Amino acid sequence: MNGEAGNGKPTGGAPIPPDSAAPAKNAWMQKILSRLEDFLAIGRIEPQIGTVVTDTSTRLARERTDYAINRTYWAADRTLQAWVRTALSMISFGFTLGKLGEAVHDIEVKGLLSHVRTMSVSGIAYGLVVLGTLALLMATLQHWLRVRELHRKGLPRQISISFIVAIILSVVGGFAFTALVMKV
Repeated sequence: MNGEAGNGKPTGGAPIPPDSAAPAKNAWMQKILSRLEDFLAIGRIEPQIGTVVTDTSTRLARERTDYAINRTYWAADRTLQAWVRTALSMISFGFTLGKLGEAVHDIEVKGLLSHVRTMSVSGIAYGLVVLGTLALLMATLQHWLRVRELHRKGLPRQISISFIVAIILSVVGGFAFTALVMKV
């Protein structure tokens, strides 16, 4: 029986490998999840082999480097939060102006040399919503690239709540622009 009892389980040798069809089914799912983790910069960073250091100065230098990387990450996160606040203000103000523009159609603005210029309220509203949404998308992309760079330098992988909020607000900005264009 070659080390196996009658029930198909090993009696003391190596375990029986799982059915060959099961890994084939889950292999593509594992590959997709792995790529998604890499794209979103989440998951674990495996410790490097031979990282045990007994020298105090080397250990302290590595700790300081880790602290510096974490400080840089938090600075990037605070920058993204500031962009979220700014973009949200622009998007909401633009949307408010767009709704106000349904009541007031045009505004006359006097220039420096007594030139009168007519400006559309809806044009200003569209501009603010588009500007806020594009600024937020660019800030989100910049944050994502910076965090990927920090991951390569040893920052543990984690998802930033600010990043998630920025993506959600970018979608909301797109919906606000669509609502203004369609006059919903």
